[in-house]
Amino acid sequence: MTEPQSPRPDDRLGIDEAISFWDERHLQHGELLSGGDLTYDHATNEAFYAMRLGRLLDIIGASASAEAPLRLLDAGCGKGWFTRALTRCGHRVDGIDSSAAAVEDCRHLAVGPDRYAVDRLDSWAPTYLYDAVVAVDVLFHIMDDGIWRASVVNLAALVRLGGLLVITDHNAEADHVWAAYQVTRSRQGYLDAVLPLGFKYEGFRPYRFRDNAAGFHVFRRIA
Repeated sequence: MTEPQSPRPDDRLGIDEAISFWDERHLQHGELLSGGDLTYDHATNEAFYAMRLGRLLDIIGASASAEAPLRLLDAGCGKGWFTRALTRCGHRVDGIDSSAAAVEDCRHLAVGPDRYAVDRLDSWAPTYLYDAVVAVDVLFHIMDDGIWRASVVNLAALVRLGGLLVITDHNAEADHVWAAYQVTRSRQGYLDAVLPLGFKYEGFRPYRFRDNAAGFHVFRRIA
């Protein structure tokens, strides 16, 4: 598969093109590489996934009781590595992704109470709220600015009072288009989208993995 590389804004993938692009990538690559970093080998991606899981557990909590598991959303779950890992930690996790190919694999690999659906981040509308909504390395792949903002707003709306919204991006001062399928939004862009919805910003937690500059923006609903 040849991946688009042009950084010009007018070459950004449209939403339907992006869904097709990720469907093909999930079909072409295994569990780690399909949603991991293609510049890393398999062993390095193993370490990269484990590191990100550790950062997430530091933020949302490492365990939950059988009587009161945390309800989590893994938004843009890909082939479900984080969904399954968080489920094994005792949480009750929904995974959603716009790629039908990825979700089909998720359902085959499910480990228990993890549940999966084909849906977009800007349209997922369950009948309940979450203790935490996490979006790991996904929002910077939404190229359309309007859909990106609608996705952030919708994910925030799914968080209960006192709950967390945890979003991967760079801790950037300005937007930056990296390629036709990746664009960083500024920290201020996230603050402008999320804070008016009743959240406070708890800061940026960098990955600190090799030369990867990404990390988690952490928000807590207070109103």
